[in-house]
Amino acid sequence: IKIIQQEATTIVNIYAPNSSAPRYIKQILLDLKGEIDPNTIVVGDFNTLLSALDRSSRKKINKEMLELNCTRDQMDLTDM
Repeated sequence: IKIIQQEATTIVNIYAPNSSAPRYIKQILLDLKGEIDPNTIVVGDFNTLLSALDRSSRKKINKEMLELNCTRDQMDLTDM
C-alpha cells in the first residue's frame, strides 16, 4: 500500500504465464474482486491482447480474451 495524494493506494502486480493467460488473469481478477476499489491499480505483464487496437501482435482476439475483457468491463477496470 502506497500513500498517493493523502489516499492509500494498493498496487497489484500480475505476471501471467504465456499459455492460458486470459483465463489465468480472469481468475486472479475474480479472486481479487472484493479487494479492488477505486484506489487499486492493477499492473503487470499479461502476455495477452486486451484490445483489438494492439497492432504489435498478430494474435486474434479469441473467446478467452473476450471473456477476460467482459470481466474487466464488469469490474470497471481500464486497460491503459
